[in-house]
Amino acid sequence: MTKCVLVATDGSDKAREAVAMAANMAKALGAKLTVLHVTLHGLRAEEASRLAEPAHLVRRISAVTMPKLERAPSSMDELFRASQGDIGEMASVLGDRIAEDAADIARSIGVSSVETRIEAGDYAETILAVAEEIGADMIVVGSRGLGRLRGMLVGSVSQKIVQHAHCSVLVVR
Repeated sequence: MTKCVLVATDGSDKAREAVAMAANMAKALGAKLTVLHVTLHGLRAEEASRLAEPAHLVRRISAVTMPKLERAPSSMDELFRASQGDIGEMASVLGDRIAEDAADIARSIGVSSVETRIEAGDYAETILAVAEEIGADMIVVGSRGLGRLRGMLVGSVSQKIVQHAHCSVLVVR
C-alpha cells in the first residue's frame, strides 16, 4: 500500500505534470505527498535561468530579492545583471517558490498532507536519498525528454532514479 509519495520538481512544464499526477495519486490513495526541489551544488546562472523560464517566477524572485527595482526583469539573465550576481539568495528564493507552487497545485487537487523540501546536491542522488529518508513508497518525476543519442550518452535523472530506487517510480512523459 502506498502511504508516502515523493514528487521531484524543477518548475518546468513537465515537472508540473508530474506534480499533478503525484497529487492525484496521493489524494486517491490517502497518501502523504512530499514535494522536493533539488538545487545543484554551486548553482550556475544558466541553470537558474533554465529553472526560471516561466516569467512569473522571474517576477516573484525579483520582488523578493530586489523589491526596490523600478521595472521587473523580463528574464533570469536580466535579473542576474540587476542583482549584480547574488546567485545564492536568488537560488534559495527560486527553490522555495518552485516547491511552494507545486505544493499549492497539490493542495488545490485535494491532497490533505503536503510537505515541501529544498535540498542541494546531485539531482538523482538527492532524490533517491530523500526517498529513502522519508520512506517513500513511490517516486514521481517528469521526463526531461532528452534526445535518444544524448540520453544514451549522458543518461537522465529519471533513468538513474528508475535504476536505483528501492520503491516504485513513475516517470511522467
